[in-house]
Amino acid sequence: MKNLKKKFCLPKITPNKIPAIVCFLLLLGLYLLNERYSRFTSVSKEMYDFLGHHLPVASLAGVFSSISTLALICLVVFYRKVGFYTSILILAYRVFTLTRGVFHFHPSGLPALFVTLIGLVSILLIYRRNETIIRVQERHRKELEDFTNSIIDAFAVCIDGKDSYTNGHSLRVAQYTRMLAQKLGENEETVQKFYNIALLHDIGKIGIPDDILNKPGKLTDEEFEMIKTHPYRGFEILKKVTTQKELADGARYHHERFDGKGYPSRILGNKIPNVARIISVADAFDAMSSTRPYRKKMPMDAIVKEIKDCSGSQFDPQVVKAFLELYDEGAFDNLKTE
Repeated sequence: MKNLKKKFCLPKITPNKIPAIVCFLLLLGLYLLNERYSRFTSVSKEMYDFLGHHLPVASLAGVFSSISTLALICLVVFYRKVGFYTSILILAYRVFTLTRGVFHFHPSGLPALFVTLIGLVSILLIYRRNETIIRVQERHRKELEDFTNSIIDAFAVCIDGKDSYTNGHSLRVAQYTRMLAQKLGENEETVQKFYNIALLHDIGKIGIPDDILNKPGKLTDEEFEMIKTHPYRGFEILKKVTTQKELADGARYHHERFDGKGYPSRILGNKIPNVARIISVADAFDAMSSTRPYRKKMPMDAIVKEIKDCSGSQFDPQVVKAFLELYDEGAFDNLKTE
């Protein structure tokens, strides 16, 4: 029963769909208006002047009929299944009424019937061809997306492999970023994009010497300054990926603070890209919930308190709110026993 309700329920109307709905109704209105004028002029016996010539008003019927057919074709091209089924219903009704008229000894309807049948076949062919092209494009897009995701996954493995103490860090941060983005109401496309950006947020560590990255003890001030260069190094690497410009944002800004005291750019508040504000919480959470050479992982209650206390200073309050909601829902319960 639930599947049937889901199948036949009307699609939800959202603000971004309103322009498309308005255009659809305008095209449908254009068709109905021209169809009416076509019928009116086809039976008219009056004449009209055009560039000094006297022409029968009935000759305009073909013009209005052509515009009607064009409106139906536009519905099929721009609105796919909805436009196709709307056009098929309209043309099927026209065929029915014209056929009935012919059988009632009104042979004058034969040309209109013939034109309607041609329009029906044309729309069927256009729809089929259009759907074939769209399927091919969708398959190519999916192949490119899968290839891009696999490359990003491979880079994430390389990044984590360079730092023996944080192996798996990028993947975990990406997973937490996905959870936070979903809780914040981002759509699936944006959630996947944020996941990929988070996977590469530490790519700049590739340029940090191994003896600093893997140092078991406390870093010197100079060594820590070197570590702090990895966001900008990551930006310099990822800015060359022009097809996904936001990839560089996660690398460059994930150590910025909401109060403007972060690094490397010291920007604050909503000037920090949304994805970087989310990664910042995910990154800090994973750091605190993982054992490092200089400290053991923190208890979950202490981690939650730390993130809550840093709301509005280090972290975006909205992201912290989403994190706390996930925590209350038990999203991190598996970490309590590790």
